[in-house]
Amino acid sequence: MEQNKMNKSRIGNTVKEYLYIAFGTFVMSVAVVLCFDNVEVVVGGATGLAIILKKLFNIPMWVVNVAFNLPLFIIGLKVLDKQSFVRTLVANIFLTIFLGVTPQANILTGDLLVDIILGSVLMGIGLGFVFRAYASSGGTDLMATLINHWIRYMSIPKIMAIIDGVIVVIGVGVFGLTKGIYALIAIFIVTKVSDGMVEGPGRAKLLYIITNDSDKLSQYITNVVGRGATKIQVTGAFTDNKKNMLMCVVSSREMVKIKQKTYQMDPSAICFIGDIREAFGEGFTTYKG
Repeated sequence: MEQNKMNKSRIGNTVKEYLYIAFGTFVMSVAVVLCFDNVEVVVGGATGLAIILKKLFNIPMWVVNVAFNLPLFIIGLKVLDKQSFVRTLVANIFLTIFLGVTPQANILTGDLLVDIILGSVLMGIGLGFVFRAYASSGGTDLMATLINHWIRYMSIPKIMAIIDGVIVVIGVGVFGLTKGIYALIAIFIVTKVSDGMVEGPGRAKLLYIITNDSDKLSQYITNVVGRGATKIQVTGAFTDNKKNMLMCVVSSREMVKIKQKTYQMDPSAICFIGDIREAFGEGFTTYKG
């Protein structure tokens, strides 16, 4: 009986997460098709590249999204774990379909800054729903993950920043410097909104993780996520068993990835998550006394 309840709960959670993916990618497509494409602002990613190529060669955005992601998924089939691959593939299929079928509609106000804010908030909400389903929409996320598989000394966020930066620079060359500055504003808003959607508006998250696979998980946090982790030896009060507890400070988005990886490795792991009001150091805010 208990096993049946657990199975039903697991199925229910899976269905909810795929609904999150569908809704999130729909909102993302609305942001791209009705906002960013019309105001000619490139915020990086495969969709940003799609906006550029549509402007230059009139190639439909969904076609660019397929062409950009297809080789990545072929490579990722051998590199990514099954769950991440399937969810990211589903998210990208949904996004491609929505990019192709979302009809043109005038939702813009005519004020460029207001329209960019609208698109950024919509994109952040869409990404937030996708991230909460432990997925990504493919594109530069997937490319950065694959590059990290071979270039371990560079973290995924750093690789993504480089790829997205190149796409934004190309956008500046096509649409002009003013649109590039607006793109930076959009990226900032998208990041803040998506982080808030994932796990509240906190600057950073503090994770305490007790697991039987602390060595493997700490390697994942260090080499893949690009964050540091501290091992603390703890002793169970009831069992008197000794284990290593990992402590790390990460962003909201990174927290989702680490949480998913933790329970893939060790379903019996214990994880505590807290909000950090301020975080200083590499990857966060530089302290200025």
